[in-house]
Amino acid sequence: MTTARAIGLTLVLGGILAGTIVGRPAGREVPRAGEYFVLAGDFHVHTALGDGAVPSWELAAEARRRGLDVITVSNHNLLFAARLAAALAPRSSPIVIVGQEITSPKFHMVGVGLTETVDWSLSGADAIRAVHAQGGVAIAAHPLLNSWHAEDGSLALLDGAEALHPVALSKPGDRLQLAEFFARARAKNPSLAAIGSSDFHFAGTLGECRTYLFVREISQAGVLEAIREARTVAYGRDGRMFGDPALVAAVTPIVAATRPPSSPDLPSKIAAWLCLFGVLVLLLWK
Repeated sequence: MTTARAIGLTLVLGGILAGTIVGRPAGREVPRAGEYFVLAGDFHVHTALGDGAVPSWELAAEARRRGLDVITVSNHNLLFAARLAAALAPRSSPIVIVGQEITSPKFHMVGVGLTETVDWSLSGADAIRAVHAQGGVAIAAHPLLNSWHAEDGSLALLDGAEALHPVALSKPGDRLQLAEFFARARAKNPSLAAIGSSDFHFAGTLGECRTYLFVREISQAGVLEAIREARTVAYGRDGRMFGDPALVAAVTPIVAATRPPSSPDLPSKIAAWLCLFGVLVLLLWK
């Protein structure tokens, strides 16, 4: 056995062992509020083979560790890693939805429920129409003054906007900008959904900001319907919630009972990257 092969196999086996030590999370019973199931979701997640830290095959397990029932993988202007993550996800929870962070100089927008890449050079309104043509929903991503300049009628077409994002947890100015954008967009579209997302890349924690969804059925279709009908509450790790007051009141005891756990995301990143580097060594280092 060559030195390269030995190193590669050692890394892969070390990653598998580390992943085993971290453990595979158990499922959880989905809470209910009246006629609805209440799901916890993160609709802005980046993964490896793109611009994120956790490889696609590990992402669903990490989402379960964080108490998430649904995630959207949304790398910048790419669908490959999202498709891979959805294909490798277990048939049980979490639901992994294919998405894209449509990234242009004028806006960042998450298309949720896509089958084809959306052209980033489109106007904001046309990008939303392209998402809708695929049966998806369009969410304004961290719509701060420096990342959203699309004022071409797009606000009236959006399905949701990130009212809570990690930047709002530590920067009062950014928090105010997100709130002001949401108010402005909702004046154009009263059914705009309040979304909380982590924008998870490398740092931070998956699901540190998240969305609670009131769904009629536990499926991708049920999730997209809840967003279209604004049956959502945005939540941040500091305990702040944003959304319809009746829905906030309904989800408050559920949040208290199912508060996001401390995540072993660093060990899982280490385990996944050991495997990835080992595979690369085996494939590339002769």
